[in-house]
Amino acid sequence: MFRVLIVSSFVRPHPGGVEEFVASSRELLEHRGFLSRVLACRSPGMDTSADAVVPTRFIGASSWPLPVGGWRTIWEEVSGADVVVANNARHLLPVAAVLLARARGRPAILVVHGSGAGPYAGPRTAGLARGAFEKTLGRLALRLSHPVSVSQAGVEGVRRLYGLPASYLPYPVQDAGAVTTPSLGAEEPFRIAWVGRLFPEKDPLVAVKAVEILRRSRDAVLDVYGDGPLRRRLEELASERPWLVTHGARSWEEVQARQAEAHACLATSVADNVQVTVLEALCRGIPTVSTRVGDAPTYYTLSAISHLCVEPGDPEAAAAALLDVASSYDRYRAEFAANGGVLRERHAAAGEALVRLLRDVHLESETAAPATPVD
Repeated sequence: MFRVLIVSSFVRPHPGGVEEFVASSRELLEHRGFLSRVLACRSPGMDTSADAVVPTRFIGASSWPLPVGGWRTIWEEVSGADVVVANNARHLLPVAAVLLARARGRPAILVVHGSGAGPYAGPRTAGLARGAFEKTLGRLALRLSHPVSVSQAGVEGVRRLYGLPASYLPYPVQDAGAVTTPSLGAEEPFRIAWVGRLFPEKDPLVAVKAVEILRRSRDAVLDVYGDGPLRRRLEELASERPWLVTHGARSWEEVQARQAEAHACLATSVADNVQVTVLEALCRGIPTVSTRVGDAPTYYTLSAISHLCVEPGDPEAAAAALLDVASSYDRYRAEFAANGGVLRERHAAAGEALVRLLRDVHLESETAAPATPVD
């Protein structure tokens, strides 16, 4: 049986786009008869969906994961795989897995989660460290593996940052089913959901400004789901704004339910590649205003809604788009429902694309050198 090792610093129930990619990929592979295992960092006080974990320290405000042991575990997990699928060239665990895969003669795919577009929005020290890592060990791991991106923006980012070609893999969206969002009365508050990590790259503070501007024209409430360094600031703002509610991190299933109960979703990233929460909401037909970051513009497949993908860092533009949706809500519900059908069909090909990629990489490895027997 074909054995795939998926490596990611973070996995469910930790929230995030990489975590959802791991869960979706594993499900797709197992439905197609592959045997998969997941290797991750150990998160103190949190359950894990991984099969194996390594001791880890989390450094700085960004909680950068630094494995501090478990090297034998990594070696054994890599040695038992036919192909290694590592996620994130900016974390040590997946990079180490690629390097060990090379030493053991195992082919490796390194999935780059990020486009590299725009400046790092976090602390300067963390940005410098991240940049140094990606230009040294990250670059080496990419050269020793088959680079892959789940966004077209990421393919361009790999070429620009590393001078390497990368394959494109459609993001494997989990099928949560199309929904019909609630009707909106003329005097009813416009309910908006914002979902994501509370980091500068996601810019949740702009979402607050946008809804504050929107409320000058009509009543609206903003529900924020997520956790991160900006949570305290958002809670401070919420204490003075009864229309702003922070809910903390929630499971994927609960987030899907809360998005479906809202009239619209809002995303305000200034640096991103897939914008997973945007893609998931749009696939379900939920009216969504997002920023023109990463692949988000390609998700608005109908000209009637393309203007609702606005420039990042512009709360006035986001507010205007939200007001437009609220003012013609029934029409936009129909437009987004049609758009969702197009997106679901497009991303349904992710499973077969992933299988082809794994088989091609494995075949290339066997052709290039004699296979190393699994201990």
